[in-house]
Amino acid sequence: MKSSTLLPILATIPSLTMADTSLIDTSILPSVSVYEVAELTPLAVTTENTPAVVLLSLDAGDVVPPHATEGSLRLLTVLSGDMSWGDGSTIDETQERIFGPGSVLTVPAGLGHWLAARSGPVQIQLILLDDEKPVPGVQEQMQ
Repeated sequence: MKSSTLLPILATIPSLTMADTSLIDTSILPSVSVYEVAELTPLAVTTENTPAVVLLSLDAGDVVPPHATEGSLRLLTVLSGDMSWGDGSTIDETQERIFGPGSVLTVPAGLGHWLAARSGPVQIQLILLDDEKPVPGVQEQMQ
């Protein structure tokens, strides 16, 4: 279907034509300190009021110690900075990988890992999946 044919159809859907895009000023949202070094800012919660989408901000030099995720798969996107990442329960800088802005990672439940902002501030977005499943192309890359 050509886009010129699709536009009149979309215009008849009220929820699409009446909604405005809004820029979110995340600097005014409440945050909590996690791992004594990072700031966690919830952006969306589930019906049970648990975080579903969060921002995690680290200042230059911050290191989030090794820990394991609980509950569900996480999708992590590096928004800014170069994030140093390592899998395992002990920090070993020689095993760290660097992920820059736009990098998307999967973090399975129970996987021990650490992250650091070694070369400057880092901001990441975490999406905590509950019952949702990754698409087949993502699932294949996780194996």
